[in-house]
Amino acid sequence: MNNYLYNHSKKPIKILGIASAKRRKYECAKEDPISTQLLKITLKEAQKEGAITQLIDLHDLEIGACKECYSSCPAQCRFSEKLFRCDCYVRTHDHLITKDIKAHKIEDAYDLLSKKEFFELYHSEGAFSPRDDMWIVYKAMIEADAIIFSTFTSFYSRPALLQVMLSRLCALDGGIEELWGDGKNLKASYEYAQNKSKYKQRLYGRHVGFINSSKEGDMVTPDLLKACTMMGMKNIPLGVAYHVSWYNDATHKTDKKNALTDKYTLRLAKEMAKKMVEEIKQSNRKYGKIVDLV
Repeated sequence: MNNYLYNHSKKPIKILGIASAKRRKYECAKEDPISTQLLKITLKEAQKEGAITQLIDLHDLEIGACKECYSSCPAQCRFSEKLFRCDCYVRTHDHLITKDIKAHKIEDAYDLLSKKEFFELYHSEGAFSPRDDMWIVYKAMIEADAIIFSTFTSFYSRPALLQVMLSRLCALDGGIEELWGDGKNLKASYEYAQNKSKYKQRLYGRHVGFINSSKEGDMVTPDLLKACTMMGMKNIPLGVAYHVSWYNDATHKTDKKNALTDKYTLRLAKEMAKKMVEEIKQSNRKYGKIVDLV
C-alpha cells in the first residue's frame, strides 16, 4: 500500500499511554489505580529504549459520548484534520449561546449578562454548550506510532471512561472532512456516501498494547483487541501485561503492593515496551489508509 495518510519515518518514535481509571488517592477510593501505575512503568521502559512517551489520563478530561451520527449515514460523522475534532463537539471551552445565537465563553457570558439572564440561559435546554477534550486524544493518537491502553475489569465490563472515549474513535476510523461545517446536512451526507464512499482509517498500521489489572480477571482486552484490529492497528508480540488481584485479602489492602512487586507482571510490562519500540523500528512507520465503504 503506497497511499499512506501519515509518514513518521523522520520523526522520533512516540508511544502514547491511555489511562482509563476513575480512582484517585484524593477521592473516594483513597488510592491511585494500579493499572495506571503499571502503565507508567511501561512508558518509562519505552523511554529507556529511546522513545518519546505521552500519558493521557481520561480522568482529567471532559469527553462527551458519541452521538452516533454514523448510524444515520456514514458521512454524517465528520472529522477536521486541522482542528482534531469531530463536528458533534466543536467547543474547547464551555460556552453559552445567547438569544441572538452568538456563542460566548462561559466567563465572558457571566460578565456580559445579568445574573438572572445568565442562569436562565445556563439552565435552559440547548443554550449551554460544554467543552469537549476529545481533540486532545485525537491529536495524540495521530501523532503516535503506538498506543497502550491501561484498563481494568469494571463490574464485568469495560471502564466507563474508556467506553466513552472508545466510542468517539468512530471519527478517526472514517470521519470525513469534506462536509465539515455544513450543519450536519443529511442530504449532503447521502450524496457523499452514494457517490464517493471514501473513508479514512487514521489509526491503521499503528501498534497497540494492553495493560489490565483486575479482580475478576481480564475481561476487557479481548474485546478491546477486536476493536483495535478492526481499525487496522497491529497487536505486537508480548502486547499484553496483566495482573489478577485474587480475593485472598478481604480488605484489598495488599492488592497494590502485590501487583507492583509481582516479578511476572513487571516483566510483562517492561518487555511490552521493549518489543513495541523494536517493532516500530522495524516498520516503515507509515500509517493510515483510505478505504471504500463497500
